[in-house]
Amino acid sequence: MEWQTKITTESLQPPFSYATRFLFAGSCFAQEMAQQMRELHFQVAEDAFGPLFNPASIASALERLENPGFFTSEDVMQFPYEAFGSLSHHTSFSRENPEAFLDHANVCLKKAADFFKAAGIVIITLGTAWVYKYNGGVVANCHKMPARLFDRVFLEPLDIFEMLAPVIERNRDKTWIMTVSPIRHLANGAHGNQLSKASLHLAIKRLQERFSGIWYFPSYELIMDELRDYRFYATDRCHLTQEAIAYIRERFLEAAADQETMALVREMEKLNTSLAHKPLFPRSGSYEKFIKNLDKQRAELLQTIGNKIKKC
Repeated sequence: MEWQTKITTESLQPPFSYATRFLFAGSCFAQEMAQQMRELHFQVAEDAFGPLFNPASIASALERLENPGFFTSEDVMQFPYEAFGSLSHHTSFSRENPEAFLDHANVCLKKAADFFKAAGIVIITLGTAWVYKYNGGVVANCHKMPARLFDRVFLEPLDIFEMLAPVIERNRDKTWIMTVSPIRHLANGAHGNQLSKASLHLAIKRLQERFSGIWYFPSYELIMDELRDYRFYATDRCHLTQEAIAYIRERFLEAAADQETMALVREMEKLNTSLAHKPLFPRSGSYEKFIKNLDKQRAELLQTIGNKIKKC
């Protein structure tokens, strides 16, 4: 008896390798996936904004990466949690004073913009179709400011298409991977969350009909249909456990990476597991020998990956 609804995932053509450069943009799920790819030593861009949940903020961030204009003192605000940041950034980018924020934000922006130019794959994870506007402009995060200061607006599929299509049109040399975050946004209510996800799905369909270089990866469906159990959610019942994220990463790699890359990934996974091992007797001679052996394996594996990158 089959106890799961298995989701069929189309293969990415052409598949990627360790020579591929990735830029992730979108919700906290995108950030989690980016970190897991970094741990496997893929080339992943610097995070320049933090989690971005809505399509308008993602489109704005991508446009800034295309033509990086540094943030200035005019962009800086002090928020209720007594730190300084901007409405274009997540709270994780806020700092104790304006100078520290601007320095960090602009350094990250420069690194990400340089990386974006040569990125082969851009992965966008759309989180919600609900946006909040402050003085007429969409914000990336409300930064704990009073709700009365914001206008809450729902983005229809056509709105989202028109926001993302121009930047995709200007960067047709890149492969665009689109996915919908399986993380639920229950602040908008259960029904509001479903409407939001539906609008995101329909917008991606429009983009696929317009552009040939867009591949849809079903992370949303993998959680909703394959895993479909609260044991794969964190205690807030909205975010995912590390186990669930690792499962989606595994399915993503199987569908999108070439066979040679997958063989190296398996070796890296084993090495990472060994490196995470916590010994009972860390000062023992046997553990010292174990660590030296791991260091040697790691150096050899990274050299192999480096050689693959240089050939391309």
